[in-house]
Amino acid sequence: MSEPIGTAQLSGRAQQESPLNDSNQRNQERLLIADGRSCILTYHELLATDSKYLYRVTSSAFENHLSFVSSVGKNASAGTAPKITFDDGHYSNYENAFPMLERFGLKATFFVLAGRIGSNRNYLSWEQARKMALAGHRIASHGWSHRIFTQCSSSELDQEIAQSKRVIEDRLGVEVDSISAPGGRWDERVADACIDAGYKYLFHSNPWGGASFRKDIRLQGRHTVTRRMDSQQLCKIMQTSGMKRQYLHARYAAKERVRLMLGDRLYHKLWCWVANWSPGEGMELEVDGRENPSDESKAL
Repeated sequence: MSEPIGTAQLSGRAQQESPLNDSNQRNQERLLIADGRSCILTYHELLATDSKYLYRVTSSAFENHLSFVSSVGKNASAGTAPKITFDDGHYSNYENAFPMLERFGLKATFFVLAGRIGSNRNYLSWEQARKMALAGHRIASHGWSHRIFTQCSSSELDQEIAQSKRVIEDRLGVEVDSISAPGGRWDERVADACIDAGYKYLFHSNPWGGASFRKDIRLQGRHTVTRRMDSQQLCKIMQTSGMKRQYLHARYAAKERVRLMLGDRLYHKLWCWVANWSPGEGMELEVDGRENPSDESKAL
């Protein structure tokens, strides 16, 4: 089976000058992914102008990132080259990211909200998603409506996980074997529902623990790219190993414990403040105040 994430490969056409300085160039020449782990990068919105929103990256910054990824990809194997993903299905994924990816000869995976495609101007249309799929990019599931999976009842979870897969496959004629959890939140019940629906890969937001398996599904974390990241920071992320990686994994686990103590609703309000996100902008995570309907509510 091919990798679930589009591997960074140069096409031999339209190669750009790398924005790396001499020091970083030397670093990337000897760059190896720590402990054989692949670095998976997650983007959200991609717009021409800067914004205070933490996850809204500018087109110029993304172009620099692609130049860096291309440079690293020349010296990495297919299994360890950096991989690019997008969450939510924002319209800028097609209008801004897609042309640049094609120019650099790179492929990405776009995790989309099946129930929101074509619903308003903020989202991709089915025709745009189809064009990206035909160009060799992967279209995968981010759920149906941006609900936190661990808050869903059994019927809601079926819609978010199983129905989203069926609809994407039916509309685009592609296999959907990967899903990313909104907010990065999952538990054993969610993993089992993904297995039952036929997924082979479940992506979350803890990048430091490495890949693991639960029954027949691979669990994989990703690095969320923010507006403040440049190529030097991406290089540092990829070189993180050993004790530093263990420390960052423990710090992420501590953040998860804080979230569990605060509850999803209060934690989301705190996140909106930190990320400079204004509710009602059209791509918001859907969070309610109910207790988790599952007995296995502990995030893993």
